[in-house]
Amino acid sequence: METKDCWKIELLGVRGSMAVTPKEFQEFGSDTLCVRMEAGGKVLFLDAGSGLMYGIAGAENHVLIGHPHLDHLIGLCKWKELADPDKKIRLYMADHEGQSCEKILHTLYGPPFWPVHLEEISKGLEYVSINGSFTIGDLTIETLEGNHPGGVTHFKITDGKRTLVYAVDCELTQEARDALEQFAKGCDLLICDGQLNDDDAASKRGWGHSTQGEGAALGAACGAKKTVLVHFDPSATDEQLDALERKINQKFPQCVFGRQGEIYHL
Repeated sequence: METKDCWKIELLGVRGSMAVTPKEFQEFGSDTLCVRMEAGGKVLFLDAGSGLMYGIAGAENHVLIGHPHLDHLIGLCKWKELADPDKKIRLYMADHEGQSCEKILHTLYGPPFWPVHLEEISKGLEYVSINGSFTIGDLTIETLEGNHPGGVTHFKITDGKRTLVYAVDCELTQEARDALEQFAKGCDLLICDGQLNDDDAASKRGWGHSTQGEGAALGAACGAKKTVLVHFDPSATDEQLDALERKINQKFPQCVFGRQGEIYHL
């Protein structure tokens, strides 16, 4: 389906924690999380990992950031669209540890960590601290706080016709799973954390991530029409992810592993 009215959703980066470059990681992709959306005449970016470097901006752009860990922010410093004076860019993020979106990003992108502040590069840049639901044009964005060290915000985006839920960096304890299942109920597309494999999850509890099996089961439980797992461990090779995907898909046919460059239409 590709019509003027539909949403276009592009995976610009699907890795978690750190970008990778060797050839055995290229089928799924090397860059950290960023999803580009064209929806309702607006351009949105979900997270600003290194994949953001390849994101084409519109005249007005909205970057929704789940939390301020470096792998979700590192693309901003090399996003050439920031320097285009004709591009208006808004960065949205909840406050963390009492610091606003503007304060956090001004500190990260400025001396001694970076030579210039983002607002010195982009004259059309705005910072928005989010707290609950908000709107962007005809789109309604609802938020849910997830289970991750330091906190994380999950996003549900809808225009009344279709719904996308973006829930990464979430450890699915029973409480977190129940909340997300209700939040994502009946969505058209669920983009979910799948960093861990089921075999090594026990040793990584408390890290704030889900297994592929947990993410796929969440998609089935909430009735998502399609579930796309992302935020893959940077040590997971293409061969390993291929094998894990085949195993998951046998039980959860609506679930696939995301690959950098893939495009979905809703």
